[in-house]
Amino acid sequence: MIVRLRDIAKPFLKVGTFGFGGGFGMLAMIRTECVKIKKWITDDELAIAVALGQMVPGPYVPHYCQYIGNLLRGLPGGATATIALLLPSFLIMIALSWIYLVYQALPGINFIFKGIGAVMTAIIIWAAYDMGRILIKNWKSAMILVFSLILFSLKFDPILTVLISGVLMVAIDHIPSRKIFLAIPLFVFEPKKALDLFWVFFKTGAVIFGGGYAAIPFMEREACLTHHWVTPKEFLAGVALGQVTPGPVAITATFVGFKTMGLAGAFISTLAIFLPSFIILQVFIKIYKQVEHNRFIVSLFNGLKAAVVALLFWTGLYFAFINWHDWPYALFGAAALVTLILFNLQPIILIAAGIIFGLILR
Repeated sequence: MIVRLRDIAKPFLKVGTFGFGGGFGMLAMIRTECVKIKKWITDDELAIAVALGQMVPGPYVPHYCQYIGNLLRGLPGGATATIALLLPSFLIMIALSWIYLVYQALPGINFIFKGIGAVMTAIIIWAAYDMGRILIKNWKSAMILVFSLILFSLKFDPILTVLISGVLMVAIDHIPSRKIFLAIPLFVFEPKKALDLFWVFFKTGAVIFGGGYAAIPFMEREACLTHHWVTPKEFLAGVALGQVTPGPVAITATFVGFKTMGLAGAFISTLAIFLPSFIILQVFIKIYKQVEHNRFIVSLFNGLKAAVVALLFWTGLYFAFINWHDWPYALFGAAALVTLILFNLQPIILIAAGIIFGLILR
């Protein structure tokens, strides 16, 4: 069955509009839409999307969407899914940037996002629990899960943890001697300005590993110190807006571009920061399709899947300490988690309830 491009766009527009809580909150929503509701992919395929997406520079979530779109309709599907995910946050960031730059404030927004934060914590933990039931199939996967959780608790690099977990599963499956465990380490506008803007964010998107937050120091140095497009205070405001809008925090590039060249600059900077990883991931997908049935590759990704579940669990626990420290939000978040587990309610309904709850407690 061929999935139409407009049908591919719809769930990713929804995720891009309501996907608060950072990359793992959005991952939980992607799973709800594409695995649970649409049944376009399996949890195994989603875990592979996460594993491949972590290996490519740039913000992770667009990589997951690109991979899923590619599975459904090839390159056009990947492009459609990526654009649909980013479009809502792009438009919201432009609106919030204008409000901030005109009024220098965004009244009441913190109260809304405290309620959303409580719900997104529950959604992340629920997604980890539900994926774990499906992907953790034997003692080997369980061991990798525990191993990964330990590394995350020690603040070990997430990308290295995922890769080490994959290699470890290859060793368990294909190397007879268990001594291997001892080796595990604990344009038309203003051409020059437009080109400068594109190049700064293109090279940033090409070299940042570690998700959208890793891009912030690069952007700050270029935008504030080298080109003086924004002041440090304005840049911090842009980062804050990137955190409270749905979508990847690297959407801060839109704020810088908007301040520098208006709508044209916003478009140029957003395109530039996400384009390198889109191109690189297309190459990765082609390579993966050639070797996906190799027994070593199968073992590698079995290890990666366990690490992905562990990463979701650890992120959920981390957010619980941040978003559930006030008892009303803790009770609300815990109730949301129980509701998700028992009744399989759509996360978007709980996000709306979180907004209302945050406004009521204001």
